[in-house]
Amino acid sequence: MPKKIAPEFYFIGNHPVLDFVNTKIAVNGEPLDLLDTFDSLLDWMVKSNLLTEVERNLYRAAWSGAEEEAGIVEAARLLRDHLFHLIQPGSVNETLTQASLQYVNGLLKEQIFRTTLIAKDRAYSRKSRMLFRKPLDLLTPVASSAVDFLTTYDLKLVKKCENPACVLRFYDNSKNGTRRWCSPKTCGNRMKVAAYLERQKQQQIKES
Repeated sequence: MPKKIAPEFYFIGNHPVLDFVNTKIAVNGEPLDLLDTFDSLLDWMVKSNLLTEVERNLYRAAWSGAEEEAGIVEAARLLRDHLFHLIQPGSVNETLTQASLQYVNGLLKEQIFRTTLIAKDRAYSRKSRMLFRKPLDLLTPVASSAVDFLTTYDLKLVKKCENPACVLRFYDNSKNGTRRWCSPKTCGNRMKVAAYLERQKQQQIKES
């Protein structure tokens, strides 16, 4: 029996916020949550360059099995739901929008940065990094990315893959705004094949 391979994270959104939203996918028409454990959240953050491997191992050792571990997964999923609402072009539910903003701002209130002055090649530079004092603080880089995305990107260019069975979102930064698929090699190819088969079917009907 072939080994079942679990779905990987998708990094097709052109921004960490959309990649975070895309951790909830659909497989064979059924929803699948890729943020199912504390480890999966840490893995996603490493792959998104929001944590280093060393930091991931440090926080895993410090907080795995802790009372807050289950809570951070629930909090990450709740943040994802709020971000999903906020990225929708023309969201009009003011009550939900305010609740989403309140949740994101609540995370931002907890962020702490440590800045270090560095000397190199007779010049000085600064290096800043975010500090995490408790598991919930791990979500502050995602909340900070949301500030960048929502204030500097055009939400009208947030699109859903045109494959009806796919739920992935992406930011269309193509030259003419014509991107249609999460990936041309997966959904794009499937839909082209489906369209071809449908044309063949219709042609056979006409000829019969």
